[in-house]
Amino acid sequence: MERSLYKRYIPYICLVTVGAFFIAVGARELLNWERDDVAARVEYQQLRDVFESSSVQQTPEPLTEEIEESEIIEEEEEEGFPTLEELARMNSDFIGWISVKDLIEYPIVRGRDNEKYINTTFTGQQNTAGAIFMDYRHSRGFDEKVCIIYGHHTRDGTMFAPLLHYLNPSFLQRNPNITITTPDGRFLTYRIFAARLTDAWDVAYSVGISDTSRAAEVFPNAPANASRFLVLSTCTRSNNDDERIIVFAASVD
Repeated sequence: MERSLYKRYIPYICLVTVGAFFIAVGARELLNWERDDVAARVEYQQLRDVFESSSVQQTPEPLTEEIEESEIIEEEEEEGFPTLEELARMNSDFIGWISVKDLIEYPIVRGRDNEKYINTTFTGQQNTAGAIFMDYRHSRGFDEKVCIIYGHHTRDGTMFAPLLHYLNPSFLQRNPNITITTPDGRFLTYRIFAARLTDAWDVAYSVGISDTSRAAEVFPNAPANASRFLVLSTCTRSNNDDERIIVFAASVD
């Protein structure tokens, strides 16, 4: 009788065992994520300190309400102008620093492909936070008509997670400016004009690479006189792995 009773409960014992296993695996994965988040926050804060101490923060003039008056500010490096050599020495893939006031402050890299920096930080550490990186098919100097930059939507709200806020039109109006500082001391200033929830197959990704002549036509509400576009892309952390948030910014020469 005891044996038959034992047999009756075998399925339940198996279910409990399997459940406990998956709970343990999930808890371990969560701990690993939290460890990565902490490590990434520490690393990128240290890099911000390097950026602030190794470059002269010549803040561009505030952009006016009219997009026509925004422009890329390209200042030639003057004698004695401190460059971002220290960051370039840390990583030869370093191509610039992106600043969105109080939201995003990170170095930008461009790898040999679009896989390297998905799970590799600026200093080369394996970490799920990865790095902010330009599409490898672009040139390093932000001289093309369209440049695409990617970053993770992290669990702790860092990296490109703040892009989610730009789906709110009022937030976009209050926080429109992006500045990119290049290693040779140029300040490239852009104004955000639109954002959308989309997927990994959005036409904006292909226009940015293969057909820049259609940029103004494809980008929503693009300023008529925009000469260059910046596309910031991140995921949404939803159950749909292909879902994306794209933020569009423009500069006028």
